[in-house]
Amino acid sequence: MDPVAPSATPLSLQDKLDLITRDRKVLDVLRELMRHGLHEGDVVQHCSNGSRGRLVVLRNADEPTPVVMRDDGTQVSFRATDWHRPAQ
Repeated sequence: MDPVAPSATPLSLQDKLDLITRDRKVLDVLRELMRHGLHEGDVVQHCSNGSRGRLVVLRNADEPTPVVMRDDGTQVSFRATDWHRPAQ
């Protein structure tokens, strides 16, 4: 049986506080999406040109940002006034 690998270096208090702050910012973005009846992962359609994509929240950025990920992999900034759920 292999010995258990040592755990990673424990996070400092400041690192933990930074993670909590980032998580709160992500939650704020998710709440804002919910106010518009949307959730991360929803398929959305552009109001004027009809293009489609999936709603994603970029968590690795300094500020979490909602974007639309198109099928070709391109990312477009999300504004609730420009995008909506397509009719079923």
